[in-house]
Amino acid sequence: MYLGLTGNIASGKSTAAMFFEKHGCHCIDTDEISRIVMRPGEKAYLGVVEAFGREIVREDETLDRAKIREIVFNNPEKRKVLEGIVQPAILEYESKAVGGIKGRNDKAIIITQAALTVESGSYKRFDWLIVVYTDPKVQLQRVMKRDSITQEQAKKIIDAQMSIEEKLKYANFVIDNSSDIDRLEREVRRVIELIKLIGKCTKSKRERVCTNLE
Repeated sequence: MYLGLTGNIASGKSTAAMFFEKHGCHCIDTDEISRIVMRPGEKAYLGVVEAFGREIVREDETLDRAKIREIVFNNPEKRKVLEGIVQPAILEYESKAVGGIKGRNDKAIIITQAALTVESGSYKRFDWLIVVYTDPKVQLQRVMKRDSITQEQAKKIIDAQMSIEEKLKYANFVIDNSSDIDRLEREVRRVIELIKLIGKCTKSKRERVCTNLE
């Protein structure tokens, strides 16, 4: 079974992914893949340098990801250009990784973690979508603490993303990470048990379960 894992900033996607792996799932991190496909000499790297210029290249020839984020943060057109270069490379790499896992175990639970799964429309390629939810007040405090920024700065970053309410409309499973790390692990284990239960269903019964979950 192939699932997507998403959520907004400071929701705890990476920690949730860690727990999914701890309990036997195979997790793929698209952020890590993006680093791989943008290594010097890779096709995506060359495309990004051509589109954004040498000013985003460090002395060691690696890309300055912070500078790229700064460029695209308030520029939708440049963001589209970046995504148009990097996303195909990520999807190609991810597809090979998924194929390799399925080749070794066709019953494996595979989960791809990505921030923009809903926004990009890539959620459509998954069997199910897991959304990690965090109470907005908790999320705000986490962003402020993590990035050592003011409330106003943190709110601006959060508001630049699709609202969690909108994202939840696409979820088949919701993990609430508004509490502590032990509660998060319990939530992950709950979802894994549901996934395994659904995996044992016949196709028609699985479709009925899907309808009820949605």
